[in-house]
Amino acid sequence: HDVQVQRRKEDLEWLRQLVDSIARSEIAHIVAHRGFHSPMDRSDVRPLENSLAAYETVWSNGIHLCECDIALTKDEKLILAHDEDFQRLALHPLAEHSSLKVGDLTYRQLI
Repeated sequence: HDVQVQRRKEDLEWLRQLVDSIARSEIAHIVAHRGFHSPMDRSDVRPLENSLAAYETVWSNGIHLCECDIALTKDEKLILAHDEDFQRLALHPLAEHSSLKVGDLTYRQLI
């Protein structure tokens, strides 16, 4: 647990230093792609992509624009999802439900 906390602290310090190194006039043009998340899809290191935590992390560190991916569920609800399915982000990627397409699932099934 202490290792994860230290890693998270180091990541946040890195983000703050990065933002501080960018000219103020340029900050308004920077867009955080899916927020501040792990490029290796590890939610134990950084927040999950397209999550409120990922967006709040960049917002609180001075970046105000975020890009998100929107998908439509079977019952026509909008959700934030980058991929057609959740296989890449699933706790059990080989589980049958993780490979189902977002558009084939209702909002209730996703929750």
